This record gives sequence, structure tokens and C-alpha cells, in this order.
Amino acid sequence: MQLQRVTEVFLRLFALANLAVGVALVVGLVASFPLEGRMLGRLLEKYGAAVDGETVVWVLRLLALVGMVGVLLLHRFVRALGAMLATVRAGDPFVDANADRLVRMGWALLGLQLLQLLSGVFFVWFGRLGVETSTWTPSFGGWLGVLLAFVLARVFRHGAAMRDDLAMTV
Repeated sequence: MQLQRVTEVFLRLFALANLAVGVALVVGLVASFPLEGRMLGRLLEKYGAAVDGETVVWVLRLLALVGMVGVLLLHRFVRALGAMLATVRAGDPFVDANADRLVRMGWALLGLQLLQLLSGVFFVWFGRLGVETSTWTPSFGGWLGVLLAFVLARVFRHGAAMRDDLAMTV
């Protein structure tokens, strides 16, 4: 039971951190318009005229929008996981609702993986604009997580059916 409680607290903290990131992205995007001159000045100071500052600012804004989509997908994942944990606490996790939740979690993970690939496009774009970036590599573990979620959904669906069959025979 202690592990269950720790997991639930961690999940709530993660949800709050995700919300904070979402708020920061919205604030940053909105603030980028009145602060565009300062941003362009900093880019000019760092890179000189070699970088098209206006394009860089617009790419940053697009990246913030992509980040917001990621926040929404993570929110969807965390809510489904929280609902699954509630069924574990209740002692009956092998229900069709959890299979449905795992499917939703799988789609959310797939969306996050696609956004991760899209972030690679942004890294290339920034590089071509002459902006320094860190390195980017695709997340192969994330793709395994997508597959795992969909496989577990089938396992849960079969487990729920077996439990129902057992209840009918008793």
C-alpha cells in the first residue's frame, strides 16, 4: 500500500509540473510578441547579422505551440494512469475500462513520439538558420512504450474477460 501511495503522490506532482510547463509555454508565447524587439536584439548580439532573427523568433513560437500539444498529450496520459491506479487501489484492475485507458495512453504516447520526431525537424531547422542547438536523437525506448501500452491493453481486455468468465462459473 505504501508504494501505491508514493506512486499516486508522484503522479500528482508530475501532473502539477506538466501544468506548470504548460503555463510557462503559454506565457512565453504571449510574451514573445511584446518582447520581440528584445529577443531580436539578443539574437543580433549573439549571432550578428548572420542569423535571420525574425525567422528564429517565429520558429521558437512554433516550437512553443508544439510543446503545448505535448503538455495536453501528457495530461491525457497522466489522467488515464491515475484512473488506472484508482482501480488497483480498489482491488479490481482487470476491467474493460482499464483496457480502454491503456489504448488512450498508447495513443497519447504515440502522439508524444511523433512530437519528438517533429522536434528533430526543429533542431535541423535551427541548425540551418545558424542557431546553436544541442544534439537530437530519436527515442527508441519511447516507441517501445507505445507498443507496450497497446499490448497491455489487449492483456487487460483478456484479463477482464477471464475474470468475467470465472465469475459466471461460480
